[in-house]
Amino acid sequence: MMPEMPQTPAESQTMDLNKDREVSSIPKTGETGNWVYPSPQQFYHALLRKNKEAEAETMDAVVYAHNVTNERSWRQVLDWERLHASSCQTPSLLRFVGRQKDLSWGGWWSRLLSYRGVPFDRHDWFIDRCGQRTVRYVIDYYDDPAAGDKEDLQITIEARPALDTAGDLLDRLRRPGWQLRRVWTAVFGGGGRGQ
Repeated sequence: MMPEMPQTPAESQTMDLNKDREVSSIPKTGETGNWVYPSPQQFYHALLRKNKEAEAETMDAVVYAHNVTNERSWRQVLDWERLHASSCQTPSLLRFVGRQKDLSWGGWWSRLLSYRGVPFDRHDWFIDRCGQRTVRYVIDYYDDPAAGDKEDLQITIEARPALDTAGDLLDRLRRPGWQLRRVWTAVFGGGGRGQ
């Protein structure tokens, strides 16, 4: 977890940064509210703490990209969690871990077979499935010039359950058929066979 970062200017800071924080759409396990994103000022401190390059002039754009990327990641997690909607309507994010230096199997294969190469970042998100179990998701983030969109971010996100249990493997195997049924229903209606 990222510790709470200060809202005061850093010694090396050359300009004032925005201190406003945005509430995410991601429910926080064990609380009534959602996760709250760091302000540009807090994000600047976090980068300094990790000895990463931090340019005050770009913090608003960096935080915007961070927030949009996390919202997209959450939507992908929810797409997977729909497989369990009958038993859990409201999954929530328990915690997350940044693992930028740890290449996932998906990242390894991408390095060999994809124009995207290796991911620029990786997170593991731990999703609480309504108290029934905690599911770890591996999320790889790729720079992708072919992925321009309305937010003008050239990022591709690959989120999927980690293969920690046989149930996770089963989800990975059955999801393509589940998605095909969703498309079929959307195109041809909700009727069953023989209609």
